[in-house]
Amino acid sequence: MEAKEKLGIIGVGNMGTALLKGVLSSKSIEEQNLIIYDIKKDLLTSRSQEFKVSTSKNIQDLVQGSKYILVAVKPQVIDSVLKEISSIISEQQIIISIAAGVTIDHIKTFIKKNAGIIRVMPNTPALVGAGASAIACNDDVKHEDLEFVKKILNSVGLVVELDEKHIDAVTGLSGSGPAYIFVIIEALADGGVKMGLPRDIALKLASQTVLGSAKMVLETRKHPGELKDMVASPGGTTITALHEIEKGKLRGTLITAVEAATLKSKSLK
Repeated sequence: MEAKEKLGIIGVGNMGTALLKGVLSSKSIEEQNLIIYDIKKDLLTSRSQEFKVSTSKNIQDLVQGSKYILVAVKPQVIDSVLKEISSIISEQQIIISIAAGVTIDHIKTFIKKNAGIIRVMPNTPALVGAGASAIACNDDVKHEDLEFVKKILNSVGLVVELDEKHIDAVTGLSGSGPAYIFVIIEALADGGVKMGLPRDIALKLASQTVLGSAKMVLETRKHPGELKDMVASPGGTTITALHEIEKGKLRGTLITAVEAATLKSKSLK
């Protein structure tokens, strides 16, 4: 890669680091083709030492040395970043934003040129190569550039391409979804502890149960309801437990959670 083919990452917090680690672990990008920047100098130094990648002293230098610019900052600060880079972005560069609720049109108000803009909603399991990402782009993104970004995201999990109007719903489902599942895992483990299991064993069993169940849905391609019925024998323990779950309105609560997160995403910008 030439200098202008490099991937520059602005922001190496949780999500930026997850993507950085993923692309390096999968070797989809070599260390010498990556450059990172973060306003927190201690964090920047730490990430550089951990992943053996170069750092930039400021945002402007990173942009000038990169073709693909991944803006991995929170929605509340993305405007200030866009203001800093707007005057030096060229039409040959690609801006990749993972800021929840920030639309392509909003980014375009800062980037006046016909640069390619890609909006991505990833999630934190990208850190362990099991992420779920959705991607949308404007008409200025070339096919080969979109495929390059998809390759990056595929290196850390699943990626789907959607119309931008669906990205907020993705935020509510898979973007925030890991937090919902962590609560479920913790609750299952607590149930095991209540019934006498050691804490470490209960947590391992709960985590593996969630992992295995998700894998069954993805690999068998059977409807979750069908897989549920395979476990629930007539008059057995599982159907008895499922009755309690329905009484507790877990299903409705999770639907409402996705809806609430989606609406919050829409309100961010």
